[in-house]
Amino acid sequence: EWLVFEGVSVDENGRQHYLDASVAYKRAVLNAIDYLSKFGYTKEQVYLLLSCCPCEGRISGIVDSPNACATLAIPTSIFDQNIRPKKQGPPVGPHLIIRGNVPRCSYEGSLPVTQNLALS
Repeated sequence: EWLVFEGVSVDENGRQHYLDASVAYKRAVLNAIDYLSKFGYTKEQVYLLLSCCPCEGRISGIVDSPNACATLAIPTSIFDQNIRPKKQGPPVGPHLIIRGNVPRCSYEGSLPVTQNLALS
């Protein structure tokens, strides 16, 4: 299952770029960053996630003059929460996910102390 974001060749200022697929793809990525940042991730975290996740970017249409269309598909299975759109829209603002089954460290502070020989 994939979540798909679309972008057209119109930049942030509303300026049309004639059949420019790179602007369209940039808009698709920025749309994904804006949407996913509503689920508790920072925009920087989403940017890093998109740079290493198995997403699919495609030039979806360049025949609809003057617009080029690009899409970015992200697999929903890489997330630990449901990021699919809902009727009431995406959540408002970041939220914290609380999990009660996270393993706890059993460190009691009784490990031996070692000296750094480079400092002596």
